[in-house]
Amino acid sequence: MGVVFSGRAEPTGSDLLDIVSVLDRDTALERAAAVALDRTGARTAVLSLHDDPRRPLLVCRGLTPPEGRALCERLGSEGLSVSERAAPEVVRLRDPATGGEVLRVPVHAGRRVLADLLLADPPGPGFSEADLTAMAALGRVAAVAARNADTYATSERLREAGEATARLDEVLRRPEAEAETWTRVAEGAALIARADLVAVVRSEEPEDAQPPVVEVASVLGDYQQLPGLLDRLEAEVAQAQATGQAWEGPHDDGRIVVLTPLTTELVDAGVVVLVLHPERARWTGADRELLTAFAAHASLVLDRATLHAERQRAALADDRDRIARDLHDVVIQRLVATGLRLRALLRGGGDHAAHGEAMAVVATDLDESVRDIRTTIFDLERGGEQSLRADVLALAREYEEVLGFAPRVRTWGPVDSLVDPVLAAHTTAVLREALSNCARHAGAGRCEVDLGVEADRLHLVVVDDGGGPGGASGGGNGLRNLAARATRLGGTLVVDDAEGGGTRLHWQVPLDAQARSSSSGTGTA
Repeated sequence: MGVVFSGRAEPTGSDLLDIVSVLDRDTALERAAAVALDRTGARTAVLSLHDDPRRPLLVCRGLTPPEGRALCERLGSEGLSVSERAAPEVVRLRDPATGGEVLRVPVHAGRRVLADLLLADPPGPGFSEADLTAMAALGRVAAVAARNADTYATSERLREAGEATARLDEVLRRPEAEAETWTRVAEGAALIARADLVAVVRSEEPEDAQPPVVEVASVLGDYQQLPGLLDRLEAEVAQAQATGQAWEGPHDDGRIVVLTPLTTELVDAGVVVLVLHPERARWTGADRELLTAFAAHASLVLDRATLHAERQRAALADDRDRIARDLHDVVIQRLVATGLRLRALLRGGGDHAAHGEAMAVVATDLDESVRDIRTTIFDLERGGEQSLRADVLALAREYEEVLGFAPRVRTWGPVDSLVDPVLAAHTTAVLREALSNCARHAGAGRCEVDLGVEADRLHLVVVDDGGGPGGASGGGNGLRNLAARATRLGGTLVVDDAEGGGTRLHWQVPLDAQARSSSSGTGTA
């Protein structure tokens, strides 16, 4: 049965079907606003969302967006209160500024108002009773469509979050892929929040009260935006990491920044930094709860991965202890006894005197074997673990006295897991030359070091604000050596002027450069 719309055309049902046939809430509400304009003949329509007040108006026809927001503010929440017995219906209002009639059509879900449609400037003296009846029916249809779309969207988000959680859990089944854990955390957070930029960062306060060192474990999106964002949010990141409380705030370009801490117990996992575009997806309370739940699960996965790594290290330490005991209690004692017997034969004379020189050589060889085996035991006990990140931080501290200030160091990506020892030696040599150049630059008062792994390449960026050489023509033998080293490894070196003054050095090589470096040697800067 049709509904009469102001004496104009009776709907065929296709209008209402167009509203309920889509599974996107914004699209359904936009179609409802278009139907309302067509059926009432109103020349102005403003549709605002109530679950995300930071978003712009979804529909604004006949007015500019600022005028539409002003109309919503003038009318306030009059007629939007929901009683326990009945949902809000269509309400006639008067615009305090113009005195014109405004029809308010709330779209509700139970006792919660989802959206508010304001219709103004009717073709006649005002809206008719038939308009009120028709818009009430339209509001109910739009509410059903919005609830259906929300239900579908929630189920899809839960499915995607389940898939992200399952991908994160897969890492635990492959101990050799431990470095992927951070990437999976960033991927899951980006999928849930529909974020433009996601990074997992950790802030560390050095003991000498210098600026905090920010380690970036993983990043998705345009990572070149990250340094400036972290500089601006340095205090917020540290506070979120320390207190475990999430934080939200506006970005410089109108986007939304969300900081979600990882509540781990066994490792300082840090904070997930997300940059959201307000027009791409709604950021509702349900989204926050879903992201918080994913962060809590990721924290458990990281703790479990830490326990697994510690168990692996404990097992390796047990093996080293066993090997050391076997070598000491069996091999070394047997060799020592053999050496004593040989020396006794040497002192005994007789027929053995003719072989004294040969026996002395044997005794010397046995002594050298004992020393070699003891060296092996020492190496096993030491573990031989290397960390490129630790070497870079140590090198920065070494140059603090020379520079007169502490260089700021950032690392991102699994540099310790994916960079082999040979390439790490190249990297520290390049950094030493870059810091030496910074020390020679006139008036340098700031130096920043960025070291990271991205897209199967190792990146080392050193920026200072001194008056040293910039551009391709600057520099001497040191920079030429760095360029030759990069070329030999299949990479590049770019030295140019830094933004705001100074010099920027960018040295990048592929991670598979070990084969090239093995054939050409590590060299020195």
